[in-house]
Amino acid sequence: MLFGLGILAGLVLPIQTSVNTNLKNRVGGSPFLASMLSFTIGTVALLLSTVISGQSLLFSTSLFTHQPMWIWLGGVFGVIGLTTNVLIFPYLGAVQTVIMPIAGQIIMGMIIDNFGLFDAEYHGFTLLRLLGVILLIVGILMVVMDRKNGDQSDKAKQLPWQILGIVAGMFQASQAPVNGHLGVVLNSPIHAAFISFLVGTIILFIITGCVDHSYKKTFDAIGSGNPWWIWLGGVLGAIFVLTNAFLSPQIGAGTTIVLVLLGNLFGSILVDKYGLLNSPKKPVGAMKYIGLIVMLIAVSIIKLY
Repeated sequence: MLFGLGILAGLVLPIQTSVNTNLKNRVGGSPFLASMLSFTIGTVALLLSTVISGQSLLFSTSLFTHQPMWIWLGGVFGVIGLTTNVLIFPYLGAVQTVIMPIAGQIIMGMIIDNFGLFDAEYHGFTLLRLLGVILLIVGILMVVMDRKNGDQSDKAKQLPWQILGIVAGMFQASQAPVNGHLGVVLNSPIHAAFISFLVGTIILFIITGCVDHSYKKTFDAIGSGNPWWIWLGGVLGAIFVLTNAFLSPQIGAGTTIVLVLLGNLFGSILVDKYGLLNSPKKPVGAMKYIGLIVMLIAVSIIKLY
């Protein structure tokens, strides 16, 4: 039951990215406005969850005076991750939009583990983890170099977006221990997720105002001709955050990550292969399937051992 819930949580991310990409197309192509709207909806959903759970929305001033300032960066890292996914999705498709950030998450995750950054528990770099990293690189190369991905010129054009995806994944990996620490301090992962989303929403309101100079294009996504599901990105993000917060204490963080990854990969294949939610269809060859399996084995080695 819990394992299935982890896989379902993983399915949410590629679907959320596709939904937010559609929202971006409806609001004049602005990734910042689309991310702002998604974060706002997610914040409202988490606010309701916090209230329903009986958690207080107030917090002590000691959060500012006795805690490191980086506990407020979870929202910043979330903004970078979400907005980047919306940016790279049209160029890379669902599968690569999932696996490039995963590569960044693994790289940054091991840096955090090895140096105990953000008060994370120390996990030294071992030969077994090195084997996992090598397998991860092999799996990524198999997916990227799949003959059905397109010609060589297309692959060359994809490189900057692939690098951007890896960098975004590094920020996403940093978000987890930051929000985790905030959840411990507040004694509520739901409250911590709400604060993270709220900070991200405020930042995106400011960025959108500076870059787009207006929020009027929001109304372009409202009304007939616009599918109702383009507004679900924030809700899906909130579901993902809450499910991870629930599962990690129950089955362990490493197991949760592997199950979520399995859902990520399966969901991304479905979105690419069948062009779900108005996404462009991208061929999925045999090498890509094998590469995804190799990646899953690699992450299992890195996270479970």
